Amino acid sequence: MLLLSSPSPINPGKTTRSKMALIAEGGGQRGIFTAGVLDAWLECEFDPFDLFIGTSAGSQNLTSFLSGQKGYAKRFISELSRRKRFYQLGRGLVGGNIVDLDWYFDKTIKGVFALDFMAATKSLGQRELLITATNSRNRQGYFLSPNGDSSNWRQLLKASSALPFLYKQGVKLAPRLNVSTVKQTEASVDYPQADFYLDGGLAAPLPVRESYRRGARKIVVIRTVNEDLHTQSAWVRNLKSWVYESGYCPKIVGYLVQHEHAYQQELTFIDNPPEDVEIIQIFAKDNLQSKQLSSTYMDLQHDYRAGIAAGNAFLQDNKEGVLK
Repeated sequence: MLLLSSPSPINPGKTTRSKMALIAEGGGQRGIFTAGVLDAWLECEFDPFDLFIGTSAGSQNLTSFLSGQKGYAKRFISELSRRKRFYQLGRGLVGGNIVDLDWYFDKTIKGVFALDFMAATKSLGQRELLITATNSRNRQGYFLSPNGDSSNWRQLLKASSALPFLYKQGVKLAPRLNVSTVKQTEASVDYPQADFYLDGGLAAPLPVRESYRRGARKIVVIRTVNEDLHTQSAWVRNLKSWVYESGYCPKIVGYLVQHEHAYQQELTFIDNPPEDVEIIQIFAKDNLQSKQLSSTYMDLQHDYRAGIAAGNAFLQDNKEGVLK
């Protein structure tokens, strides 16, 4: 289902195409809906975007989309993220990470789950991909650009997916990054020191405003929540329950409050956009069945098919308009 946030339709008389952005929301295993949308577009060779911004699982989906690996994200989510090695609550009780992101992303190096970063770099060309991450020291959100090196790209994806409590310390990133913060007006090249970074959804859960700030005037947002959800996102509710039950780390509650504030700011922008921007949200036609974690195989397949249907519906309804 598509939701249009624009004061007026696209002007068919325009000859200069507006800068177009694609935003992929996070959501853990619910990212399989996004995988379906993007696979439908890969099938039709549809990629008119100038700017890509991904948060958490959304950044993984955008990377496989750029690499042209149709079906990759579906297999990655439905197979790897369901393995016991990836997710074990018991590890948290003995000081370990509940979610083993190291093992998970090591699988992208070689074998059947290898990500073709070289193809993604070539496909990206002069366009821009931003991966969101949250600095664990100052809680500032950053938009990080991979430099084309597969190891660097992999670390950014890992950092963007590192939820506190589930992956406790975060991911240490080197000081030299092409980054810009949520509050900055221009990107800076050097960040003063190496730091640990956590899930981008904590500070930049739905970076529509950032894409507008960077000049995008047609913004497509793939959502991984149900259309009627305008309050607390599902993974926040789950994480809060885990934190309260365990009595672990009150600091995490602060992260969750920050997430909700940032989320509401983005929803307000989407609901009341400036006059010069068109925002199209892509939702599943029916409620998604999968969860952040511990989804069944059948639920994941349901949501992937829902993504395929939503991606094809978007092409049918909007393909000509978005290219103008």
